[in-house]
Amino acid sequence: MKSIREIIGLSLICVKEGLEYGHIKDVLFDPANGRIKYLIVDDGQWYLGAKLLPFEKVMGIGTDVITVESQENIVPFIQAQDALDLIKRDVKIIGSKVYTQKGEYIGEVKECSVCEQDGSISMCELSGKEHSITINASDILTYGKGVIIISGDALRENFTTDDKPDEQGIYEEHDDEPGPSRMFELKQRRFLLGKRVKKRILSESGQLLADKGEIVTDEVIDRVKAGGKLVELTMNVEPN
Repeated sequence: MKSIREIIGLSLICVKEGLEYGHIKDVLFDPANGRIKYLIVDDGQWYLGAKLLPFEKVMGIGTDVITVESQENIVPFIQAQDALDLIKRDVKIIGSKVYTQKGEYIGEVKECSVCEQDGSISMCELSGKEHSITINASDILTYGKGVIIISGDALRENFTTDDKPDEQGIYEEHDDEPGPSRMFELKQRRFLLGKRVKKRILSESGQLLADKGEIVTDEVIDRVKAGGKLVELTMNVEPN
């Protein structure tokens, strides 16, 4: 998986022609199926109009470049009617506010990860009311203009009435049921705790947040969360 920030800015290489065509300026999202439909390409000739690369034509997404078989797969924006329709709908993921079906505010999307095979959104990282929160795309019911609605059932998934705090106080004891933010945090920690990190996780300034081979603990989660790399950690863990 790749985050959207990792995709934007990458150079686009046309394999058949051996040509560096330009770079990825943005993505065009289709809310009907929760996938990236097109990559918007900056070829340095914006006076001739924007160019689009259908995500289905992407051969590979690497660390430094995206590859496509031929420049023939890149189309002028004006020729893609469905792209024009998506622009008019103006549905974006990053920056959207997330609410439950019952209208409770959960947080704002600050990053999301994308499946490299089909462009589908797999998970989103939110800046919540109190904590950073990660939600799975399977919990999302609706993508709207500036708003995402998630299933209320997702808040109780994988939780039982037997959940109690451990010795470190990971699971806080409450007289009332935990709120949505707390539910998501517990679910997220349950998924990560005890797993092994597959690659080094660095902050934007280069600080080491989690080392390759390190076992995920609460301390590691807190450190990575503070460094704004929780989605990257979630995408790069394996069973111990």
